[in-house]
Amino acid sequence: MPLALFGGSFNPPHVGHLAVAEACADAGGLDTVLWMPAATAPHKQDDPTLASAEDRLEMVRLAIQGNPRFEASDLEIQRGGVSYTLATVRRLAGRYPGEDLVVILGGDSLNYFPSWRNPHGILELARLMVYRRPGSELANAPDWVRRRTTVVDGIPLHLSSTHIRNRIAQGQTVRYLIPEAVRQLVEAKGLYQM
Repeated sequence: MPLALFGGSFNPPHVGHLAVAEACADAGGLDTVLWMPAATAPHKQDDPTLASAEDRLEMVRLAIQGNPRFEASDLEIQRGGVSYTLATVRRLAGRYPGEDLVVILGGDSLNYFPSWRNPHGILELARLMVYRRPGSELANAPDWVRRRTTVVDGIPLHLSSTHIRNRIAQGQTVRYLIPEAVRQLVEAKGLYQM
C-alpha cells in the first residue's frame, strides 16, 4: 500500500493540515502518512516567525497522536539545511524500495511544483496527491505533472499557519484551530508571540 510524504513547515500544524492528511489517506488508501517538518523550507529561509525545528516536530507529534496512519518523521530535520523534496523522496525510495511513494500537496502548491528543484526527478520516484484548495487552478499544471497527479476533493478550508501565527501574535484565541495539545505547547513556550 502507498506511503505518503506530507512535508511542510508546520509552523504550527493546524486542523486544516489534519483534514488534508486524513482526506488524502482515505482517498488514496494510504497505509502511512509521514508528517515531515522541513529543517528549513526553501521559500522560508529568512522567516523570523519560524519556530525551531524541534518545536515544530514536537507540535506535529502532538497534533497527530492517536491516528495510527500518521507518523512524525525527523528525516529532514536530521539532514539539516534547506529541505528539498527531491532529496527526501530519494531517501525514502532507498529506505522503502519498491514502495508506492506519494507526495501530498495542497492545490496551491501544485501551481509552483514545476519550479521546484528537479520536479521531473521527484515524479520519477513518486506521484503527487493534491488536495484541492480554494483558489487553486489544477488545470494550469502542465500535462507531465497532471499525468502523475491524483486530485482529492475535500472540505474547503480557509485556514493557514500564517493566519494562526497572526492571531497568536495579536493575543487572539486559536482554540479549535489547532489541536489542543499543540495550543498548550505554543502557550507554554510562548511561540509566535511577537
